[in-house]
Amino acid sequence: MSFSVMAWWQALLLLAAAAAAAVWLFRMKIRPPRVGVPTLFLWRRVLDEKREMTWWERVRRAVSLAATVLIAVALALAVTRPGPRRSADASRGRRLIVLDSSWSMLARAESGGTRWDRAVRMAHRLAAASGGADVALATTADGLVEGPSADTALIETAIDRVRPSGGESAPWPVVAGVDSVHFITDGALARSLDASVTIHSVFEAAPNVAITAFDARSAAAGAKAPEAFVAIANYAPAAQKVRLTITRDSTMIAERTVDLGPGEAGYQAFPIASGKGGRLLARVSAPQNALDVDDEASAWLPGGEPIAVTIVAEEPAAALARLLKDAPWVTPTFVTPAQYRQGRADVFIFDRWAPPAPPNRPALLLAPPAVAWLGTAGADEKAPHWIQPGSHPVLEGVDPLTLEIKRARGLQAPGLTVVAQSEKGTPLVVVADTVDRRLIALSFAVADSNLAFAHAFPVLIGNALEWLAQPSFGPSRRPGRMTLPGSTLRVTDHSGNAMPLVRAGGFAVVTLATPGLHLVEAGGARGVVAVNVGDPEVSNLGRSSLAGKGQPSDAASGAGGRPWWTYAVIGAFLLASIEWWTWQRRVTV
Repeated sequence: MSFSVMAWWQALLLLAAAAAAAVWLFRMKIRPPRVGVPTLFLWRRVLDEKREMTWWERVRRAVSLAATVLIAVALALAVTRPGPRRSADASRGRRLIVLDSSWSMLARAESGGTRWDRAVRMAHRLAAASGGADVALATTADGLVEGPSADTALIETAIDRVRPSGGESAPWPVVAGVDSVHFITDGALARSLDASVTIHSVFEAAPNVAITAFDARSAAAGAKAPEAFVAIANYAPAAQKVRLTITRDSTMIAERTVDLGPGEAGYQAFPIASGKGGRLLARVSAPQNALDVDDEASAWLPGGEPIAVTIVAEEPAAALARLLKDAPWVTPTFVTPAQYRQGRADVFIFDRWAPPAPPNRPALLLAPPAVAWLGTAGADEKAPHWIQPGSHPVLEGVDPLTLEIKRARGLQAPGLTVVAQSEKGTPLVVVADTVDRRLIALSFAVADSNLAFAHAFPVLIGNALEWLAQPSFGPSRRPGRMTLPGSTLRVTDHSGNAMPLVRAGGFAVVTLATPGLHLVEAGGARGVVAVNVGDPEVSNLGRSSLAGKGQPSDAASGAGGRPWWTYAVIGAFLLASIEWWTWQRRVTV
């Protein structure tokens, strides 16, 4: 036997001191109180009477003393945390315990509990069986969590603290000086591991129903309404009736029951009526469903939240005013330059005018004059030819060959990025995307082109407003690391908690670990990232990549049962309870 928190001689000294203290306290004489009585006549008759003592009366004080000493020694053993004697193999180096934190580990098993519960019990046994060697704890999502340390209590506390959080793309944790690595997993995700890694399987097949994809898109040309698209799958050995609901904010907008055979996937499309609110939530339920985290999926409807646009111009272009008034997802306000104030509009549009100071909100500038904060105006180019479409999101779907521009005056500044230019190199569309500035500038006016009559006009203006106010970060994604523009100021989850940002190489990197909608604030714009768990690798609970490679969770090498010190605490409690019960009935002293 060895001791986890101190050397063997220190543990023996503590045990001896505890026993000695218990004997001293038990034998310590307490001076009886003095009580005055009128006579000793009756007391003398009692004291002079001789009575034969029973065997129990002669030994009960010794039994109580032994019980007191045992209670003290048991509590001292709990402090020293004894464990199995360190074997020669364990003494060579450290032990690394890695918990698979895939979402599939939350699947409920028919034998009781979840896969994660079994993994935690397995990790506790491995830590207790380390024989006093240094133990390090890691997960596939968080990397090294605790250790290396010989303090078993510290490792056990860390084991109880960690939770599954995905992390499929996280690198494998590495700890220096490790002699043995134990990986506890259900094998949902295939990993390439070194042959020296001991795999402990907690896999148990289970039926499940999941949402494997969920997205929404605004009304396309010719479409009457926006649509939501849902893919659901039945990973169960029998056919099931799956109930599917979709809510927009707090209002249910669709409900269906879908019949799915074993292993069958279904695809559903739902029209979304006009209204406010861009938060969509899909839910599924079925009788055989062992995993909850993939029963919900979130999506963001582009244009679901109206964009408040303030147009600043002496006389705005008629085509622009008409377009903004007719757009159902835009709330326009028209002011003159004299009425312009820094306000709370989602987007400012400056038509052939620019403010003397940078606006505090994202801005679209049409043929702006030269101002110091915007940059230096270049030379005019008559009839510039725009033939290269460009790859920026603002130019998506814009066909430059249908546009005729009469005159353009480019802008040049260190903070501006040219995303479209003429054959002669005159900037036609420039953007700025920084923490304190987000803008798009067109070097030509609506009146100086055929833009008002081209199909590209509503597309270009719509792309610009969406990129400025509500930038899109693509369809829903799996939990994990995400690279965002360097202008990203803050990222918050669905509960309003700020996520840590790491800035490197002009980008911001954030780890989106929890499912749901995450708000991204960048340069005054507010975009949304949908994070969902549902995926065949996670949701198909009937398969595993282990294929006999893992050891059963109850037969892991070197894993004992409950740590020995817990039995010492249980024994001390039982002895104290028995001693108290017998003392109350005058059986012991």
